[in-house]
Amino acid sequence: MNKISPSLYCLLAVLLLLPAACVGAEPMTPTPTSLPPTQTPLPSKTPLPSETPLPSETPLPSETPFPTITPEGDIGSTWVRLVDGMVMVYVPKGVFTMGSSLGDPDEQPVHDVYMDAFWIDQDEVTNTMYARFAPARSGRHPVNNVSWEQAASYCAWAGSRLPTEAEWEKAARGPEERTYPWGNQFPTGDLVNFADLKSRLSWEDTSVNDGYEKIAPVGSYPAGASLYGALDMAGNVAEWVNDWYDETYYSTAPLTNPPGPAEGDFRVLRGGSWYSTAAGVRSADRGWYIPEGGTDYTGFRCAQSAVAP
Repeated sequence: MNKISPSLYCLLAVLLLLPAACVGAEPMTPTPTSLPPTQTPLPSKTPLPSETPLPSETPLPSETPFPTITPEGDIGSTWVRLVDGMVMVYVPKGVFTMGSSLGDPDEQPVHDVYMDAFWIDQDEVTNTMYARFAPARSGRHPVNNVSWEQAASYCAWAGSRLPTEAEWEKAARGPEERTYPWGNQFPTGDLVNFADLKSRLSWEDTSVNDGYEKIAPVGSYPAGASLYGALDMAGNVAEWVNDWYDETYYSTAPLTNPPGPAEGDFRVLRGGSWYSTAAGVRSADRGWYIPEGGTDYTGFRCAQSAVAP
């Protein structure tokens, strides 16, 4: 029998034992090769907050809207102007007689005029009302010492305008050709503030006492109201109207809504004042003054056109 050499025997033993060893041992779990860390993503750029929109500029308050044309009414209708609180009275459309054969030459020729409807202030503009527009005293006395330019500016600010001379005369005397706003009766102390015994003027009428030396608070003579309810259309303060003064204008004036002359040197004043005689407070009387100036007996009221709604 051939003998196995010791070296060969050892080799066989190793070969026989190796599978058993491999079977009994737990397989080694390979340690995974760690991947290199991925690059930490940069956070997306934080969006800048959108610029806070600046508030739109607060609009300056516009003048209180006030229509320059107002609805029609009836005799006795009133309407309040919101800007200054003035009560306005309604003057309907129609024909009235303008001028007077008993007055000065500039009141002639007497002629019939057709006027569209309009509104006119019941009272003369007061100090308190005017103080909303420009520095002034307060109180219910009519503002005075105002120029035509200041009066026109106030009426425009209030959403109105100065009345034309024809509008003013119609509002004062109506269609009945009245001598004074209240009728044809001579002035008495309960009707009008004019140059009476308290005025201390050389031409004062000492037979009448109207209670005031100079200006009275507006509305002090309700018995002297015109047909349409306008107060103090005679006396107290003479009132600016829109027209330029032309002593011959009546000869060429349109017979429908006369606008007044296109130009001139003076503006018309109507109604007379505390400084006037009884003749000077007639509804047809015409006065005039430089538009840049004012006196202690000049004031004004405003008007507005009216149309059917």
